[in-house]
Amino acid sequence: MHVLLFVAVLLCGSVPLWLLGFLGLALYHRRRPVPAGSDYLVVLGAALEGCEPGPPLAARLDAALERFAAEEAAGYAPLVVVTGGKGPHEDCTEAAAMARYLVARGVPAERIRREERAVNTAENLRFSAALMAAERPGYRCTVVTNGFHTVRSALAARRAGAPAAVLGADGPLAHGPYLLLREAVGTALALWRPHGAALLLVVAAAGAGAPLGLS
Repeated sequence: MHVLLFVAVLLCGSVPLWLLGFLGLALYHRRRPVPAGSDYLVVLGAALEGCEPGPPLAARLDAALERFAAEEAAGYAPLVVVTGGKGPHEDCTEAAAMARYLVARGVPAERIRREERAVNTAENLRFSAALMAAERPGYRCTVVTNGFHTVRSALAARRAGAPAAVLGADGPLAHGPYLLLREAVGTALALWRPHGAALLLVVAAAGAGAPLGLS
């Protein structure tokens, strides 16, 4: 009983700390300067409305357009990777909708690469990394996503082996608190192995007794 009480107290205390830390990391990625010179801009998919980008995805695409123009003004010629498959309530792949949006706003079609299989953030980065490495070994990329999504995107890029900077298109709370909370949970789940192992060690120590003095 004492062990269960200890675990409950531990969880209740760690949740607000995690949320505050997550918000701090999201703000850090939002304000962190991203140097020019990327070979690729990788725009991560998000929900469509039929076959049109919803507000979060439109924000990502608009930020990518701004970044594309800035890279060109600095003398670079990045390619754009749009990544995202077809969701259950979508009329086309997210990559197709993104490509159409960018072309309509002046990005040459030949500068766009489509990745149309990914169904989550980890796959977005893994499949895009493979595409970029095959086309340009030694590439550098900038991942463009929403502010609430930067932390998990940075984690996924690192796990995919992608040499990436992450650019937040907007503030962490630009699309409401729900999406930020969802991402905080999603990122915690993505890190469940190290967190779970630490919790099991604490519970085992508590059950064994001595250091915690709860048995």
